[in-house]
Parts: sequence; structure tokens; C-alpha cells
Amino acid sequence: MNADRNAWLDSLRAFAIIAVVTCHSAAGFCDATNHPRTGIYAALGLGGHGVDLFFVLSGWLLGGVLFREQQRTQSIQLRRFWMRRWLRTLPAYYAVLALTLGQRFFQGRNELSDLWYFVFAQTYALSELPFLGISWSLCVEEHFYLLIAPLLLLGGRRNILVSVILLVLILAPACIRWSGLQTNVNQTHLRIDQCTMGVLLAHLSIAYPRVFERLKALLPVLLPATVVILLGMFLARYANIPFDLPLLAYAGLSGILVVLSQANDFWRSSATHPILRYIAIRSYSLYLVHVEAIAAMKYFNWNHFIFYAIATWALSIAIAELLYRLVELPGMQWRDRSKRLVGS
Repeated sequence: MNADRNAWLDSLRAFAIIAVVTCHSAAGFCDATNHPRTGIYAALGLGGHGVDLFFVLSGWLLGGVLFREQQRTQSIQLRRFWMRRWLRTLPAYYAVLALTLGQRFFQGRNELSDLWYFVFAQTYALSELPFLGISWSLCVEEHFYLLIAPLLLLGGRRNILVSVILLVLILAPACIRWSGLQTNVNQTHLRIDQCTMGVLLAHLSIAYPRVFERLKALLPVLLPATVVILLGMFLARYANIPFDLPLLAYAGLSGILVVLSQANDFWRSSATHPILRYIAIRSYSLYLVHVEAIAAMKYFNWNHFIFYAIATWALSIAIAELLYRLVELPGMQWRDRSKRLVGS
């Protein structure tokens, strides 16, 4: 692990991808066995909110990078920021997309509309995603990269203006969702608030350190409350109680977990495990390929979810390791060497 990696953030990445894969595995098992999505399978569906945690984590990390650059240089190099993010995310995505489109071509299912996936426009151009269903969240992330850096550059060193911009980006999507005027909550303008929540926390930590310190001081109360709320939601789903929290509430709970990463040296340096670190480093590749691993499971006869989940994880890790070693890691190494392309 690099010296600048935060141990607890690595653990959160691992927890998030574990939750998402478990959620999708439970759904895949129910589909394969015609089992109703009730009881424990409904409860495991709570893991889908691991994506909310990913969004807040992304906002926290990118916001911190941008705010520190702005403090150091009085500006933000947009081209450098975008190139570094694209070289981090696009190679693995396009590798999986190419393989998926190749499969669709040989199956005779390819359509001209598949091209929308190349420019991350599928959530707006298509009424539903015919493949790579998890790509909606990647669209949110890529659109977020394009939006957040120019807005922070516009705000400059005027902390009040930056705060207003971030609050608008948080409250506007939440208000639109609550109005019920739009139903596709996977479109970027309805989910950008979760990424922005992380940026707001980074903004508080740098521009308003006293406020952030007070937030950290509340962790002994906020953290147990977060655990109790999440456990309550898990039990509510298990008991088939039709109740859920607003998406903004999950962003807030995720934000509390992120703030914990700054609580003290234990959380910054020790709050992880080699297995969690391994999963965290490969979390992006795992996210990209786990649905295909679940799809492969339908060709086997499964009677027990535990065996199904173990097989799904084994296949997901094997494919993700290949994607990480052959595409994702070389892409990051090339990015770090290409000063001419991304800047020094």
C-alpha cells in the first residue's frame, strides 16, 4: 500500500464492492432459481446502496485533490484533471465494453444504439439499458468529472460561493426526486448530489477546518447512529416492511463513514486488512465484471445461495484480476509516466 493511501478509505471501498456484488448475487440467484426476492434476499438488496458510498468516496477524494491544487497554485488545470481521470477509468471500461459488444455481434443482437455507450450517453439516449446495466453509475461519474472541476474553478478561492454551488448541486437533484416529476433516478442530474456530498466534506475539511473538527467530534454519536439505521433498514427489508430512506440520506450516512477516515491515526493508517486492501485496489475491475460472472452462473444448477455466492465471487475475482493486471494497472502506470500528456 502506498504511503498516502488511507486505510479506512480502502476498507470502505472494499465494503462497498462487497455490498454491491452480494446484492446482485442475491438477485441473480433468485432469478436463476425462481425464488421470491423476500426475506434474506430482500435484505441483501440493501447492498445496492454501496454505489452511494462509492459516489461519496469519489467526491471526497477528487474534491480534496482539486481544493489542494487550488490552494497551492491558485487555479485548477482542467486538462490535467480530466486526462488523469479518463486514463484511470476509461481503459478498463472500454475493454469490457468491447468484449460485450463483440459478444452481442456474434449473437446477432447488436444495434446502432449500442454506440451511445462509447460516449456515456446511454442513460439519456435509451429508455433502458440492454446490457452493462451497471454502466449508469459510470455515466454519473464521468459526467461528474466534466462538471465539478470547472465549477470549482469558477468558485475560485471564494469559499462562500463554492459552498453555495455545492449546496445547489446537492439540493436540486434531491428536490427533483422528491417532486416525482422524473422516475429514472439513475440519470446524472438526479444522482449528482451523492458525488457532491463528498466534495462538500472535502470543502469543509480545507476551507472550514473548525466546522470539520466539530463534525469529527460528533462521530461518537453519529457513527453508532449510522450503524443502527443501516441495521434497521436491513431488518426492515428482511421483514418485507415497505420502507426505505431517501437517496440523500444514504449519501449522508456514507459521508459519516468517510469522515471517520480522518478521525485519528488508527483510522488513517491501520483500519484495514490485507484482504480488504486487495479487494479495494481491484474494486473498479470487480464492479465492471461481476455482473458477467453472475450471468455465467445461470448455466449451472444451484440449490444453495452460499455455494452460488462463493462461485460468483471466485469467478468475479479471477476475471477482475485479469482486467486489473492487463488493462487497469498498465493504464495507471502509463498515466503516471506520461507527463507530456497529463502535465507535471
